[in-house]
Amino acid sequence: MRTNMHFGLISLLFTGALLLSSCRKDDPADVMTSEDLATAEDFSAEIDLVTDIAIEERGGNGTCPTVTLAQPWGTWPNTITIDYGPTGCLGPNGEHLLKGKIIITQTAEMFTAGAKRTKSFENFYVDDVRVEGTKTWTNNGKDASGSWSYTRTATDMKLTYPDGTFSTWNHTHTATLVQGALTPTHRDNVWNITGSTLGTNRNGKAFSATIIEPLVKRGNCRWITQGTIQITRDGKTSTLDFGNGACDRLARLTLSNGEEVVIRLRR
Repeated sequence: MRTNMHFGLISLLFTGALLLSSCRKDDPADVMTSEDLATAEDFSAEIDLVTDIAIEERGGNGTCPTVTLAQPWGTWPNTITIDYGPTGCLGPNGEHLLKGKIIITQTAEMFTAGAKRTKSFENFYVDDVRVEGTKTWTNNGKDASGSWSYTRTATDMKLTYPDGTFSTWNHTHTATLVQGALTPTHRDNVWNITGSTLGTNRNGKAFSATIIEPLVKRGNCRWITQGTIQITRDGKTSTLDFGNGACDRLARLTLSNGEEVVIRLRR
């Protein structure tokens, strides 16, 4: 991996999750909350991935996106603009249509303790979902195991869907690069993510969420492949399990009454 960081934004890249199977006792509000949270985490991770790859390639892998630096690379602080244009182009996984701009301010190479990267958005869309807010990464140095650790915050994030509904969230996560730090590509990176989230679902209902088993995001897979989140809404607790490491679109929601719902994450 180069000195720019991938992840992911545990995004905060997830397109709307679709119900695959359920039973009559399922609580639609709990299902919606889990879908919105999963979407937030997935979108967040996808945004971090496309940012890293665009910076790594400096726009040299085609005409879209264009990457513009305010100063030559290596001059800090710097502002980097990643522009997918008004019509957009497919992201690195070839599945999401990205439109608009990601604007980045960066204080140093991201493999420098204390370095900070802040992302904001200008008319930015993932497929037909508008993304707003601010995402920040701060390098904490290496942890006790020798892996690079980053604090990842999401502030006033908002996803607006084509029907006008929207979800919001703020989170503070710790992302640890457990594999891939010594290679020049982001594709072999593996991140472990922990932390908590506060947000509202598309019906305006507040929820909180805590990662109880680290989420795993691999650079070569579109989705989060492992980990568990505990979600609380209106005093009821459910858990969202992303599986055992398989690169697939499935996650399992266990509701407070013990019922299980399998959801399929939208491409």
